[in-house]
Amino acid sequence: MTTTKKTALCGVFTGLSLALMWTLSVIPWMDYTAPALAGMLVFVLILHLNWRWAAAVYVASSVLTALLLPNKSIAVIYILLFGGYPLLRHALQTLPKWLAWLCKFAAFNAAMVASYYFAVLLLGIDMMADFGWFGRFAILIVLAMGNLVFLLYDAIILATFELIYRKRWRKRLQHLLK
Repeated sequence: MTTTKKTALCGVFTGLSLALMWTLSVIPWMDYTAPALAGMLVFVLILHLNWRWAAAVYVASSVLTALLLPNKSIAVIYILLFGGYPLLRHALQTLPKWLAWLCKFAAFNAAMVASYYFAVLLLGIDMMADFGWFGRFAILIVLAMGNLVFLLYDAIILATFELIYRKRWRKRLQHLLK
């Protein structure tokens, strides 16, 4: 595939990720789903092209989501977690599994804590104000549930998606882009 076609494909994927997050930002319960789906586009580019092209799409879509999305929390979740996670996952594949999982969970928890403090300190959103005394424990419960969902996202969704992509979609996409 020529560099021109790769650049065009990356532009299309950048636009798709922005459009996906823009349309899903109007649905309140899609705050985590929209960035996760947009991160899958980065994952496809890693599998189809390489990590450099996928990183370019991640950077471009991160800048565009930060500037253009009305819901900044979706942009923060994409930038800190779901957009860059496929790149991290790809980089950690050469490590032993236990060390890779340790690094993945460390990165996830750091992103969750950073996004919480971003929301509290910069956006002025006090997410635990409505919970009263339970608010002190709610952040730990949310973090524990987030780790469980992250485990499912990585082990089931991304692994299954990678398998399906490699077996069914890769040849079709390569045939279309010749």
